[in-house]
Amino acid sequence: MRRLIILLLIFLTALTNLPALLDLNTASLEEIKSLPISESQARDIYLYRYYIKFFESIYELRQIPSIDQKTLNLLKPLIIVSHYQDEDEIAQRRDEIYYLIERLGSNEGFQEGISDVWEDYLITPRNINKLTYFEILNLPNVSPVDAAAILSRLAYGDSIANYRDLRNSPGISYYGASNMRYYVNYENEPLIRKFSINYQLKYSDAPYDPDAVDMFSESMIRLVQVDEDVDPATPTAKRQSYWGYFNMEDHKETVANKIRMNYLNNWKAGLLFNSSKGERTIFKSNVENWWDDAKYYLGYERDINFQGRNHLKIYLGNYRATFGEGLIMENTDYYSPRKTGFGFNKRIIGITEDLSRTREFSLKGFALDWKRDNFNAAFFASFDKKDAVVYDSNDNGIIDEDDDLLCYINLTHRFANRELEEIEDYINSYENNLNQVKIAPRLDAVQENILGAHLEYHPFVGTHLGITGYEAVYDRDFVVPQEGELRHLLITEDEDAAEKWKISDNEIESLYSTRSSVVGDRDFRRVYGFDWGTVWNNTSFQGEYAELEVDGDILKIADDPHAFLLTAYTQFENLYLLSLYRDYDLDFDNPYARGFSESERFDDTVFERLTYALNNTLLTDIYLNAAQPSAERGIYFETRYRFHEMFTITRAYLDIWERKSDARKGIRFESRFEFRPIHQVRFRFRYKYQLKRYQDDLDRNRSQTDEFEPAFVFYLSNFDRLQLGYVYTRVKQPPYLSILSDPAEPDPTGEELGMDMAQANTLSNGDMIYVDFTHNFNDNFKILGSFSIWKTHGASLWDFEDVELDFYQSDRGFKYWFNLHTRIANNIFLSLKYKFKRFMTREYEFRIFNEIPSAGPYYYERVQREETSIRLQLDCKF
Repeated sequence: MRRLIILLLIFLTALTNLPALLDLNTASLEEIKSLPISESQARDIYLYRYYIKFFESIYELRQIPSIDQKTLNLLKPLIIVSHYQDEDEIAQRRDEIYYLIERLGSNEGFQEGISDVWEDYLITPRNINKLTYFEILNLPNVSPVDAAAILSRLAYGDSIANYRDLRNSPGISYYGASNMRYYVNYENEPLIRKFSINYQLKYSDAPYDPDAVDMFSESMIRLVQVDEDVDPATPTAKRQSYWGYFNMEDHKETVANKIRMNYLNNWKAGLLFNSSKGERTIFKSNVENWWDDAKYYLGYERDINFQGRNHLKIYLGNYRATFGEGLIMENTDYYSPRKTGFGFNKRIIGITEDLSRTREFSLKGFALDWKRDNFNAAFFASFDKKDAVVYDSNDNGIIDEDDDLLCYINLTHRFANRELEEIEDYINSYENNLNQVKIAPRLDAVQENILGAHLEYHPFVGTHLGITGYEAVYDRDFVVPQEGELRHLLITEDEDAAEKWKISDNEIESLYSTRSSVVGDRDFRRVYGFDWGTVWNNTSFQGEYAELEVDGDILKIADDPHAFLLTAYTQFENLYLLSLYRDYDLDFDNPYARGFSESERFDDTVFERLTYALNNTLLTDIYLNAAQPSAERGIYFETRYRFHEMFTITRAYLDIWERKSDARKGIRFESRFEFRPIHQVRFRFRYKYQLKRYQDDLDRNRSQTDEFEPAFVFYLSNFDRLQLGYVYTRVKQPPYLSILSDPAEPDPTGEELGMDMAQANTLSNGDMIYVDFTHNFNDNFKILGSFSIWKTHGASLWDFEDVELDFYQSDRGFKYWFNLHTRIANNIFLSLKYKFKRFMTREYEFRIFNEIPSAGPYYYERVQREETSIRLQLDCKF
């Protein structure tokens, strides 16, 4: 027995002394060179694996010309080929963060372009030890306090080796570190794949928004006398509006094709062609060359090892430029209310590529962005044509290139200029029509050439001071007519312009003019200012000041229309406190301003409230698609507080502000609360309170809104989810003062006796019940869906779907939708959404001071309508 044990020990010792076999699929070049072969043969083996394929058998070595049978026989006892799954590191990382990429890829509107940048960070993360302050801050849900905490650690020479190191950095929050970990790595990892390409197709046939339908459907004909024999349903009557003239019921499809390419994570290129409802395809465009409607870019980015952290970006084509708090430059077509710049609702500071659907305020030219430890510099130039509102300024009865411009316009439907001229000729020649079109939008009406720059200095970690400015030069004049002339230009002749014009319409009068008695005759608009920020312990302070040059001194502050914003953010482990103050002058008309505000520009002006009275109903688009913030002064507070493991105030905010155009004061409060007795069950409650014009109880524009939403959320097995919710909203307003005629009490003079009669406060309300669900069939296939039913009495309700926002203003109805998400292959993803909606339209009854009109139709019954829509998204990532 003893002899057997000794023999076994000798055998095991011999086995441990055997040389380890070299795995050709994982060995480095130096390890392959250690084999008994020449250096050139070793290099050939390495290059074959790197550029052609991984080895499935050692006999594949014979496919390499320099490896003969004799060499193979020599290598057999020394090498091994491990099992290799044909999925590279990028594909594996995509699997790990599939849910994040899915969420980013479905983003719409403002977040759409930002999502492209974040997705690049996810797929090809960069070394966090080499990122600058704003590169860290640009990551989602990273606060200035988190970014400063990382750089403070690195300043002491303490590099970050892994996520545990990142989480233990003094001053960083768990929330910031956990969100950051997917977007960064901790060393300079070699690129497994040198070239990647992403293709995305989006298709939708969703109907127009209700406000847009009202705008297009409003008649442009104002007859001297209403013909009692004319039925609104006849073809002649239908052709009196844009909707009927162009048969817009058939304009449904929206198609977007986007392709992005990346080589070595340095060279980048992309192309987008977005075809909106009824506008154009690649082969049939509303402009002379379809290429002019496309968006494209070519970019170069690289880390430079020169005296610290350096990162260089150069872009040609379409790009985004964003600096500070968005008061001077942030070029997007989309307005985002209460945009603080924190969390997912944030700005990516600097220059980035742009393949979003932003069209009117896109920048096209070239840009350079250089970031280093203590200094940032960006320069940008754009040369592009913009859509604008043109009016007959020379009174020759024709809207042409010799006329002046009123303002920019972002059109819901970009009719070709020839189409616009065609319907205007039809309306102007209509018999007995009082409304002669003298103002209209035009595509590519003005050439805009922009030159701008941003310089920024960081004296120490977490602190920066920057200056930004741009000058836009135009080939046509923006001229705002005097008040009386402006009223009659915008409002039809059959309406009392003076009566319809309100003090809130000052916002229209305050539009910028390149030619006026104040500025003289110039061809440019110049905006400049400065921004700053600093971090002290767990609190950050940042702000921006911007000024629109009119007739003041460039070296003097506040002698021209200006805007100011200041933010303070305090961060604890389970609590954050955000406070923000803003003050925007009424005359600060910067088309590229996207600062924080409660409402967009032109709110409550004739562009919003008087579509039926406008000389051209398309002017409503000036408000509907406005991206600038309204002129406001106010203070805003926001917090999130997890005060117990079961209780969390997920978000609460209070905004108190004053609208500059008419001194209307408002309050808005909203709070979201979550109770989690166990992980799988959560009770959520949301309450919103809003009071407009609280300083005047009798003003008709005063309104009070209360909204309640309790919901139960259940997290089931296999990551399934079920949510049951109820929404109730009510709006209280003062009554209209109606002048009523009382025939029972005749006036002694023979005239009818009139009296002012005030009713009680009007109450509008509505409620909705909904069910949302998510079911995962497997790792590659899931379904999301919802069913809701509502009933309203004058109020309106909002429904936030998965990637869209729906608006309920009808009397009652129901809706259901479902969205299928599937991964067809490792790199191909498909999303298909179907929605059905049935509702009753509102009944309309037109009266003049409560009297039935003597001629023409005045009452339209409610009718039942049905809407269906399909939304498809295909993503291919190679």
